[in-house]
Amino acid sequence: MRPPKNKNDLLILGILAALTAGTLLVFVITGWVKEKKQDVPGVRTTRSANVDAAIVCYTLFEKLGVGVNRVDKNLTAETLDDIDVLFLLDAVIPVHSGQIGDLQAWILKGGVLICTQIPSGLISKTDVLNNSRKLDSDYYRSRRRTTQSIPHKGTFIPSEKKDMPLARDVSNVFFDTFEFFDTDVINNDDPNSGFTPLLTDSAGLRVVSQKSGRGHVIVLSDSSFLANGRIGRQDNSVLAVNLVSYALSLAKGKAVAFDEYHLGYGRHETGFGILGKMTVSTPAGWAVMSLAAAGVLFLVYKGRRFGIRRGLENHRRRSKLEYIYAVGSTYRSAGANRLTLKIILNWFKHRAIGLAGLAPNASNSAIAAALTGPGGSDLQKYKTILDRCDILLTQNSLSQHQLLLTLKQLGQIELEVFNERRSRK
Repeated sequence: MRPPKNKNDLLILGILAALTAGTLLVFVITGWVKEKKQDVPGVRTTRSANVDAAIVCYTLFEKLGVGVNRVDKNLTAETLDDIDVLFLLDAVIPVHSGQIGDLQAWILKGGVLICTQIPSGLISKTDVLNNSRKLDSDYYRSRRRTTQSIPHKGTFIPSEKKDMPLARDVSNVFFDTFEFFDTDVINNDDPNSGFTPLLTDSAGLRVVSQKSGRGHVIVLSDSSFLANGRIGRQDNSVLAVNLVSYALSLAKGKAVAFDEYHLGYGRHETGFGILGKMTVSTPAGWAVMSLAAAGVLFLVYKGRRFGIRRGLENHRRRSKLEYIYAVGSTYRSAGANRLTLKIILNWFKHRAIGLAGLAPNASNSAIAAALTGPGGSDLQKYKTILDRCDILLTQNSLSQHQLLLTLKQLGQIELEVFNERRSRK
């Protein structure tokens, strides 16, 4: 019969279920909010479909047969060896000074770097490029937007600028800002300056290149034309293709890579790391954790004690002699009383000798003395019972009454001595 349900148990389970559901709801809502906060403008990662990311540009290059890849490690010499053109767009994590030497050596050997800010100390004359109008020296790092509105139709390429390297088949472009380079400080007439204007629209000079050794650094005043939400507007896609084609022609290679490490996507290189981050930063992971916590709480609830703890009680176990007596009953039924007594007496003496540590041929007096202990009050009684059993076994016949009486006396000794010593242990 099923025991009646306890109302307190149902109440505890109800509270536990409500807390679990509430925790799960909070985790999911918090995850949604966090995901929206992670939708930060200006991050040009090629791993996201966000309007400000660049996965569409990455896919476009793939479709055109460009050998494009991603870099999720530090820009060391080993990493740069297999790259001809590197996109370093709007880095969230600044390029560490320890990487500058390897990056500089790579450029001097013929590599082409496309960036929105030349890393400090990379090449000479970087201050010239950072002197763009209405900008401070940290502009490329902080990505502050201009307050001036952008025309709906974007900007156009003046007719006198259509012969520039990146202006082929480009008539109109769309940028997020009006930021441009100051042409007054970039002297095209100086052959030693190393600067080459690449694209000028109606707003001003947008893209410029600087030669360094056998390599080049191409600097973009605004990389928004590569973003998912803008690469399809006006002729931005053509400009993106012109940019990568021109860079590959300078590098005389085929391998193009987008730097993802400095956008914050290079720190999860192992499966366990990715799984751990998903567990603590996504709604699905928080849901799994909340369900696991609910399961643990339920197990704790089901395993806890109720009421006052009670001490252990020593319950009297069944006498082993009762088992032997039950086996002997089969012989009694057949009239084998002497055989029954012999079996039970042999078991009794063997048990007593083992318990007292006596020799196998110990006498009844020694067995009785060992059973009675230091006091010796029952010595004569135990010895008399054992002697009587031996006498009965020597008789030609043994009645049922004599057998039952003798077995009862042996059972009493077993109860007084064997069970008592077991309980002490």
